Amino acid sequence: MNECGISVKELSEQTKINPSTISSFLVGNRAISNENLDTILAALELTLVPKAKFTYQGNEPQIDPGVKV
Repeated sequence: MNECGISVKELSEQTKINPSTISSFLVGNRAISNENLDTILAALELTLVPKAKFTYQGNEPQIDPGVKV
C-alpha cells in the first residue's frame, strides 16, 4: 500500500470496507473475499495477471502441459 501512496484509512473510505478488515488481511490474519478484493483492486487501479503457467480458453483456466506443477 505504501507503493500506492494510500493509507488503510483512505482505502477504507474509498472502498467502504472496514479498516480492521483491510488491516487483518494485510497482516495475514484473515482471508479476503473476492468481492472485497475486486473493490480494493479497483480503488487502487490495479489488475491481477495470471501466472505464466496458466492459459485461458473460454471461461476455464488450463494448465500449460509444458510446465511442471
